[in-house]
Amino acid sequence: MADDLGIRSGTADEAPQAAGLILSTLHEFGDRLFGFGDHDQAVGVLDQLFRLPGNRFSYQYAAIGASISEVAGIMMAFTQGQMRRAMAITALQMMRVFHLCEIPAFLMKAIPYRSEEKIYPDELYIAHLAVADSHRRKGVGFRLLEHACQAALDQGKCKLSLITEVENAPAQALYEKFGFKLIETILPPPAMRSESSQGDVRMVMQIK
Repeated sequence: MADDLGIRSGTADEAPQAAGLILSTLHEFGDRLFGFGDHDQAVGVLDQLFRLPGNRFSYQYAAIGASISEVAGIMMAFTQGQMRRAMAITALQMMRVFHLCEIPAFLMKAIPYRSEEKIYPDELYIAHLAVADSHRRKGVGFRLLEHACQAALDQGKCKLSLITEVENAPAQALYEKFGFKLIETILPPPAMRSESSQGDVRMVMQIK
């Protein structure tokens, strides 16, 4: 791991790099949800959301792993209360990032997944964690997870939680090595099983 890597709060002007990293955590579903199949459009939507305050994808919830002036990785994490507020703000800001005619299609994709992100009162939920290709296998992911542990403790939480794809064995191995345990397997909504992953696993780590 590079000695000059630091973890700091995200800023709005990092949207071009952050949007791509966030989208990478959503895989093909992200392209369908935000770009209706168009990858560049999906990146553009997330770029706009990252720049806006308070929403589910805002810079205000981002921790950035940075090496000199380069974004090496990103983590976005929420308490239960923060996620509820962020989702409400996201709904209001949809009118700023989508054309009116696009909003029904977005909702049809998003609503079936609304119950997947379970966050309990004693948890800090890691919604997104991604490392830039040029910084992989350098310990960036571990550094971001360590930051998440401290952020959870600072907010009076005793657990970290996250979900990742059933088929994403490398991510599961990283989290298990860090101390997470697989708690639950979540199958995709019936209407989405033909176009999504095999499902997700919920993983939890006790930190105190």
